[in-house]
Amino acid sequence: MKVIAIGILLHATTTCLAFQPITTWKIRQTNEASTISMPAPSIIKERTHQLQMSQNSDDDDEDDDDDEYIEDIDLGDWRNFRKTLVDSGISYETTEEGYLDTDAKKTEETKTSTNSNIEKGGGSSIERPTSVSKANEELLEKQSEILAKEYKGGVWAHESGFAEVGGLVVRIPLEAEIYKNKDKSIIGKELVARLQNDEDVSEKNIDEPISLIAAQTFLWYRKAKALVEEEMSVIASQVNEKGEIDPTGLPPKTEDLLRLYMHNQENWQSVCLVAKIDESNGNAETYTLNRPMAFSLDTENILCKIVLFGAMSNVIGDGRIPVEEKNKYSKFLLAFEKECAVYVGGPDDQDKPAVVIHGVPALKGATEISPGTGIYMGGLEAAIDGVLDGRYKPLDFRFFIGCNRYQKGGLDIEIRSNKYQPIACARALALKQCIQLPKPLWHEVMEMCGGELREVSQLELKNRSDLSQE
Repeated sequence: MKVIAIGILLHATTTCLAFQPITTWKIRQTNEASTISMPAPSIIKERTHQLQMSQNSDDDDEDDDDDEYIEDIDLGDWRNFRKTLVDSGISYETTEEGYLDTDAKKTEETKTSTNSNIEKGGGSSIERPTSVSKANEELLEKQSEILAKEYKGGVWAHESGFAEVGGLVVRIPLEAEIYKNKDKSIIGKELVARLQNDEDVSEKNIDEPISLIAAQTFLWYRKAKALVEEEMSVIASQVNEKGEIDPTGLPPKTEDLLRLYMHNQENWQSVCLVAKIDESNGNAETYTLNRPMAFSLDTENILCKIVLFGAMSNVIGDGRIPVEEKNKYSKFLLAFEKECAVYVGGPDDQDKPAVVIHGVPALKGATEISPGTGIYMGGLEAAIDGVLDGRYKPLDFRFFIGCNRYQKGGLDIEIRSNKYQPIACARALALKQCIQLPKPLWHEVMEMCGGELREVSQLELKNRSDLSQE
């Protein structure tokens, strides 16, 4: 008989777009929605070249074999260009190959469920705020003038249909995961049944006029939350005196919820930077941005040794530093002893030296994780020298112990399973420190995206008594 030890903690929700092979841009018009099927960014280079070849074929056929491949950097900042398109009224979603999911049809369907208590014409999923926390912005000004200027000058974030290097993947809360898997999981189908039997959103459960998307999110969130609480009560009643439970003795829907709950707890409200994707084999690597471990190095310098040499290094065991590493160790300690932002990047590779991530261009030894992102990895020795010379501040750099590794499309599977929501964002949002943020990074990112993600974040905040809402 298998038993598992559990600790019961209930929390909240969010939404996720399933990863699909083809991306669709929908341009809103007066009476209809035109759709343009657009491939993922990895294919844009080839299509751009084909277009240029077609345009130039009449002028110079002899040059057809030249410049057959356009580098990413030659495309300019296509992320900002895409963001501009999205802000202009294009709904960025995904569809399965051969199937069109039109906004016009969805809009017509949702209109039938509205009532006088819901604002007409409100709730556009592309309405995104430019500021969600003045307190966070003030803190960023103290930490990094460059990032603060970029942030105030036009920080942005929006949902994406796929994970991309330089972007984020955000863990979806349990209730939203259930809702998004309403046609796939046992517990999800139970939620569907409850939603179908529920009355329409009305004045008796909404205190003030709200947008359509807020009303719809409130409805499914409320039902999902109640369902989670009921099933967790069933689970709690089966726990023995040792805090263990036999999941095989639970009803199917309860066992299904327990499985989702355990996984959700491991990565609760995590925000991860996508650092690597190998398109040839589907392997990927991400770093969790909002799991701070320390803000300075300890007096015994154990953390310093872990950051530089790794947790399994012999240096940690006997305390002796190799002669060839003593100069590096002393300089690092001198540069970062008082201020050093160290994070738990994930459960994998925690025995290895920490990875440094930053936004400093042209730093010797550093590599941009993807052209145009302005996000770099590596260059530790140059970073140490720069801090000691006064050219950089210690908080210009973030050190990550461990990472999240995915093999053979594992990250795509997590996205398809509605556990993570891919988000494209400005680099200031990905590079900023997560040191005692007044509004947690997870909420900041979610609200920046607007629409349903913003509504879920606000509902989640209502479950937090430890945070003050701005």
